[in-house]
Amino acid sequence: MLSVQEARQKMLDSIPVMSSESRQILESTGYVLAETLNATENIPPFDNSAMDGFAVQSKDVNGVSKEKPASLNVVETIAAGYAPKMTVESGQAARIMTGAMMPEGADAVVMQEVTELTGDTVSIFESVEENENVRFTGESVSLGDCVMSPGKVLRPPEVSMLASLNCSEVKVFRKPKVAIVSTGDELTPLGEPLEPGKIRDSNRYGIFAQVDEIGCIPIDMGIAPDDEAETERIFRESISKADALITSGGVSVGEHDIVKNVLTKLGEMNFWRVAMKPGKPQAYGNIDGKPVFGLPGNPVSSLVVFELFVRPALLKMAGHRDLFRPTFKARLETDVTNRDGRVNYMRAILTEENGHFVAKTTGPQGSGILHSLVLANGLIIIPDGVTIKAGETVDAHLLT
Repeated sequence: MLSVQEARQKMLDSIPVMSSESRQILESTGYVLAETLNATENIPPFDNSAMDGFAVQSKDVNGVSKEKPASLNVVETIAAGYAPKMTVESGQAARIMTGAMMPEGADAVVMQEVTELTGDTVSIFESVEENENVRFTGESVSLGDCVMSPGKVLRPPEVSMLASLNCSEVKVFRKPKVAIVSTGDELTPLGEPLEPGKIRDSNRYGIFAQVDEIGCIPIDMGIAPDDEAETERIFRESISKADALITSGGVSVGEHDIVKNVLTKLGEMNFWRVAMKPGKPQAYGNIDGKPVFGLPGNPVSSLVVFELFVRPALLKMAGHRDLFRPTFKARLETDVTNRDGRVNYMRAILTEENGHFVAKTTGPQGSGILHSLVLANGLIIIPDGVTIKAGETVDAHLLT
């Protein structure tokens, strides 16, 4: 069997990154930048006031107090959006609003709360240092600076920066469209009576949600029955509509060969047994150069294999550089033993106590016990052949 690391690396080495496209910045949130952005303007474009107050020469208010204020002649009022008309000389001040352009001659701003304006004279009760309460040209970004590089995820702060840089359009990696197909005659669609021997098709909905959660575009292609011709038709239609295909069911040893036969016929596939629990059987390959992921049929196995394999693969396709969730140490509440011959990804409740994480398993860990994953907010990683005692630490990562 392949280790998780071996199988995942084999997969990621062959995963393509999507082509780029230009998008309006109001439609770019969640996309990944596909170009280098250099500043074509200074931000801010001019020295400006950080608060409402009075622009002064700092030496004029040195050592002032409530008892010994400085009295300065106010020569103008400068509102945001307007250029100053006067030069501030010694003994003078200009009333100024937050964001307004600093006038010539002034080197600091006294905040309004420590002043008193009477007619054209302002009394200053607190001193300021040179450059205090002033935002300088290029303080945030200077002309020519590299502001963002490819791989940067565009969140609201990045979109705001794009607007500040006068970028109305930006080049990003396309989000992959992902077709999702459940397989097997035992599956019953939602809303239909559950006949003897049948089960609900839960995998398709869970995988759809996982694809959607990471910002890719899921396409529901329904259920493929245990009929080779119909399964081939659905798989062909799926791959024609999408950039990647995810199937669930039909990849275990001894299961019906329809899914394997069709995938092998349509593309280049590897059917792997990976040394992990849950999720030992899985498939990976491509059809028409598009990645195909064959997930197990058990619901927990399907969701966990997506988390460990498909999620990083789709993130890479979308242009992300950070593909994996952070791993950290968590202290076990109870003893855990693993003698399964493979690494065990156990569902757990992870809580933070006094700056450290504590892990408690969610009960029975069977690959069909979906509720164990509903209760969990993370996975703990238990190597093969060990007993880890309560109070000892394990590797863990959050699922949220």
